[in-house]
Amino acid sequence: MFTARSLASVASYSSASVARQMSSASKKVAVLGAAGGIGQPLSMLLKLSPAIGELACYDIVGTPGVAADLSH
Repeated sequence: MFTARSLASVASYSSASVARQMSSASKKVAVLGAAGGIGQPLSMLLKLSPAIGELACYDIVGTPGVAADLSH
């Protein structure tokens, strides 16, 4: 049988788990192929999203142009 203590423990664990999941409003996102035809506009759109806190852009050829576009 469950005791009051074990039920309280489960309830506090559940609420802590939900709070932890809900507290992180901004996400970290990586765009692979960011210098390509799809990656560049995708990166620009992701930059505008308030749900994304950190945007990392990667490509084989390098991404200095994409980084310059995203910086302003």
